[in-house]
Amino acid sequence: MRRAAVLLILFLAAPVFSQDAELPYPKGNTAQEREGLKFKLVIPDDYDPAKEWSLIVILHGAGGSHDNMALSLTPLVKDGFIVCAPKSPGPTWDAGEVAVVRKIVKHLLEVLSIGEKRLHGLGFSNGGWNLAPLVFSEDLPFASGCWMAAGFNGGKVPRRAKREFGAIALAGEQDGNARAAKATVDLLHEKVRNVEYHLQPNLGHKWTRELEPYYWWWVKVMDGRFTPGDDMSFEWGGDVEAAKEKMAAEKLGGFVWFYSEKDDAGSEQAKRLQHEVFFDPLVRKYGNQLVPLRLKREEHEELFQSFKFKSTPAIAVLKKDFRKSKTFEGRKIKRTSLAKQLRKYAKDKSFPDYLK
Repeated sequence: MRRAAVLLILFLAAPVFSQDAELPYPKGNTAQEREGLKFKLVIPDDYDPAKEWSLIVILHGAGGSHDNMALSLTPLVKDGFIVCAPKSPGPTWDAGEVAVVRKIVKHLLEVLSIGEKRLHGLGFSNGGWNLAPLVFSEDLPFASGCWMAAGFNGGKVPRRAKREFGAIALAGEQDGNARAAKATVDLLHEKVRNVEYHLQPNLGHKWTRELEPYYWWWVKVMDGRFTPGDDMSFEWGGDVEAAKEKMAAEKLGGFVWFYSEKDDAGSEQAKRLQHEVFFDPLVRKYGNQLVPLRLKREEHEELFQSFKFKSTPAIAVLKKDFRKSKTFEGRKIKRTSLAKQLRKYAKDKSFPDYLK
């Protein structure tokens, strides 16, 4: 009887574990330390180990704070990204410290439910200059890397990057590192799946806040997420009459893209168009000189039929009077053929130096 009473007391005094206790780390924004390196770890409140999640690792700039870096990626946490923001012992990063970050990333991949090819890296300023040894590690499957207020400055790129890796460099136009951001395209062309750079006007060496919406969209594309019609490759318009007026007034060609939220959802052709064709550097270069229209088929069925389309995705390249020059549909939408047609109506028909 006395033994039973003691056991009951011990049972009542024992801590009550929540479901979170089964996780290796608590949900929310917490301070952690591993391998002698401190880091902030942000796990979404709705984290479920039965599902696949994304992980983004961010390296701060000289004298920067891992707290601020973690907070900067809050929008991604809301979209199902886990954030790891390590802190260098000193004001800047060195090779040994980046090697420790790689160990931390390996650990997180082992204990958290991170989906295949859903690992991403971002480096701001000094963190950007030290990003390559992290994202181009031979044994870490990074799907993308973002150099912010910095640029790729050389180094070995693994073969897998040609098929699996997306690169982007972001900087202010007045940043001393803007030239390095731009050079990232030349240095990584043919070494990664896709690479681009963007400069924010009237900005020096700071976080490119105005480019955040583009980056949030871009990294989700690199993550493999697909939503029909969700694209920021061009400054899409949705008003047919306004597009006609602009084309006539400015003597510009244009192109109209028809999509369907329902029919394109499971379409490999639709995904390839948004994730590959629209990322082609020549399609981007020539298309951005024209008037782009993005229309939902269901809302413009009459216009859709006038081009004799039968299914989505579908693209019609247009002359300045809105008459069709060439149409593409489904499997026949190829990046080379689309770029060739867009080039016919672009004012600058030159090829980028790295493509010559």
